[in-house]
Amino acid sequence: MTRKPSRAWLEIAHVLFIDIVGYSKLLTDEQSEALQELNQIVRNTETAREAEAAGQLIILPTGDGMALVFTGSVERPAECALEVSQALRAQPSLPVRMGIHSGPVQHVRDANARENISGVGINIARRVMDCGDAGHILVSKRFAGDLAQHRRWQRYLHELGDVEVKHGVVVSLVNLYAETIGNPAPPSCVAGVRRTTPATTTHKGLSPVARAIFLVLALLLTLAIVSVIFTPAIMRSVDKNRATLAPQPSATASPSFNDAIRNMVKQRITDELQKDLSGKSNAPTPRVVPTPSSQPTPPPRR
Repeated sequence: MTRKPSRAWLEIAHVLFIDIVGYSKLLTDEQSEALQELNQIVRNTETAREAEAAGQLIILPTGDGMALVFTGSVERPAECALEVSQALRAQPSLPVRMGIHSGPVQHVRDANARENISGVGINIARRVMDCGDAGHILVSKRFAGDLAQHRRWQRYLHELGDVEVKHGVVVSLVNLYAETIGNPAPPSCVAGVRRTTPATTTHKGLSPVARAIFLVLALLLTLAIVSVIFTPAIMRSVDKNRATLAPQPSATASPSFNDAIRNMVKQRITDELQKDLSGKSNAPTPRVVPTPSSQPTPPPRR
């Protein structure tokens, strides 16, 4: 009787990803020593021991570190990260960074028929960790939201913002640190994105067509502003010119009916008077004949 292969199933897990910064630059002996130290530190944490004893922890080696998949409380990966950070303070020669995310994982069988885990939860935890520098404990915003429901963790969480990671994936980062735990400095990837993103986006976004459209819109906007400012003055000047050129109304331009009758009467009287005067001027002037006197007029006395 053949045994059917067990089907894979999904569940929400809390993944703590840990790796050694600059691992590829170490010599082969140094790499082995660094991994042994990290494994010993993680195995000696109280949180890892309790979760493993309860069957709620799977540790996956990743070459330069490991992934701890917790299936119990959301606080366990954060508590384990704090214990690892405190232990590393005694070994500053081992630079380690950590990332935490909650997401779906899939239980599968690997080539050796051993249980393994894959899925989005592990991938995002890896992307979150890749954004950090040595000493950082970065968590996703989703995990931070669940962790913030517990009052004791609120003072550890400091939001950093969104960062675009591999394959165009955008993750929202939160820095987990306290006085002696974690790294309070912003990660270099976050600081670089904040400095360079605006200038780069503006440069690449302006194609020749976009520049032409931008210039046309700017010109139209300028014309609109000028027209709004100077239109009232121009309209006042035009109205003034129209008022100056318009014909002035005269008293005789459109006489009334009474005025017309009065003018006709005046003209008739004037004509009659002129006729009378002209008739008198044409009549013969009477001649005065002196009367004869019989006696001469005596001269006046002195």
